[in-house]
Amino acid sequence: MAKKIVINNEHTLKDLTSISHAAMPLAGKILGKNNLIFVELLSEWSSIAGSQIASFSLPHKLSFAKDKHSDGCLTLAVSSGAFAMEIKQQEVRIIDKINLYFGYPAVSKIKILQSSNPDILPRRKKSIDKLKKNVVSVEQESYIAQVTKDIGNDALRTILENIGRRVLAGNEEQE
Repeated sequence: MAKKIVINNEHTLKDLTSISHAAMPLAGKILGKNNLIFVELLSEWSSIAGSQIASFSLPHKLSFAKDKHSDGCLTLAVSSGAFAMEIKQQEVRIIDKINLYFGYPAVSKIKILQSSNPDILPRRKKSIDKLKKNVVSVEQESYIAQVTKDIGNDALRTILENIGRRVLAGNEEQE
């Protein structure tokens, strides 16, 4: 027998706020502007640098001259010399992408840290077994589509559909 999913009618989409939207002002006060830029670089690295570069590199440190918030030096951790050479070849393009993302010349130099330390290197993609656990049933997929069909913003609808899949897949694992 299918489990009936109940939505609380007291809340609307207007009540939803992204966690990063709520947390970033507080994080800015705690960390300071320069560290906030680094946190954003870390969290958005894949979309800033591109998935190919992000698959073998990870921001390790961002440093600025005293009392400056621009023309910083970004240290990227990579696992091998081949990846270090790839970063060096694409350094100008990576810097351009970073600065375009932030809207000002935040970074002017990239330093490469070659290390085999797994704690500072990019995490590898989830295993196939873990991905299979996140599959939802046809009925659940239909329900997600029904709930999100009236959302006019395609990007928002996609995000909410993905959240719905994760939530429902999580519910399946607990049963």
